Amino acid sequence: MSVEFENAWYDLNLRLRELESSAGLAAALHELETHHLNSGFIANSLHEIERRTFYHPHNSERYFRVQYNPRRALRFAGSDRNGTQMPVGEKGCFLCRDNIEWQQQGAQLGYRVETGERSYYALTNPFPILPSHIVIASTEHHTQDWRFRDENGLDIADLIDDLVRLADRMPGHLGFYNGVDGGASIPTHLHLQFVQRPDNATRFPLEVAARAVGGSAGTDGPSFVEHYPLDVAVWVGAPDDVVARASRWLTHWSDRNRVRLDKLSANIIASRDIGAEELALYFVARDRAKPRAEGFSGLAGGLEVLGELVMSSADEKDRLDDGSIGYFDIEAALASLRVSLDEG
Repeated sequence: MSVEFENAWYDLNLRLRELESSAGLAAALHELETHHLNSGFIANSLHEIERRTFYHPHNSERYFRVQYNPRRALRFAGSDRNGTQMPVGEKGCFLCRDNIEWQQQGAQLGYRVETGERSYYALTNPFPILPSHIVIASTEHHTQDWRFRDENGLDIADLIDDLVRLADRMPGHLGFYNGVDGGASIPTHLHLQFVQRPDNATRFPLEVAARAVGGSAGTDGPSFVEHYPLDVAVWVGAPDDVVARASRWLTHWSDRNRVRLDKLSANIIASRDIGAEELALYFVARDRAKPRAEGFSGLAGGLEVLGELVMSSADEKDRLDDGSIGYFDIEAALASLRVSLDEG
């Protein structure tokens, strides 16, 4: 890496560290995004996104959303901010710091984030799905797979701990872990994603369904969301409590389901509202053979699990415009991803 790149990285991290100390991690990451908007590395493409809500015909409290986001299709090519194909080399990993300078011609910088025992680089996502879309990538090149399947993967308790701790430090944001074949577009490098909750947006469909059953605060196990097309376990409480209860339950769950773990992945979501003392953690098991919701071309990840499906192709836009997509179509698409949590 060049001296100029190292100096620019160091100077930005020094400035963001001071901001985090005074205003919190969310403020530092917002400034990271602003830096890249000003430098031209990312463009404010959120205005290109079209979001539509589809209500149940007999119950307005039940709904799903669709997001048409044409730029999301570019991310599979490993494109730069202008959509130009970048050379592939050095394992082709777009999240390793050693590759970032030559891949992005020095335009992208990251911010080091510590979670205790592990460290990450925060990187702006050039193909955002929601405001302040940040990728939190491990400083070490580790697989995105969990240790149930790959001995080099992250232990589930460590994964839960990092996701919850980061969510607690970023109120008003949503944090995702998308497993391999569960929405991860870069499965070879461990990373989380965080987005800011849109201003004036209603709750995501999963959040609405989860509130109807509570969150199991003070009990050992999770609550299970009802009247939703996916099997979802949810914990609500103080960060330490959620980490302990979720890690314990998932360890037991993995023991009971060991015969099928090789075929499973997961989506894990964490969020804390601004001003709230408690946070929520959601767990959904995924079938590795079904990375996409039936009838939709994009990888299904945490946002889809929350009840908002992302579309990026021209064909999908035509279906959206001609009325071919409705509430029950989205419900069926999500149901096609369902994996029972009870087996074993």
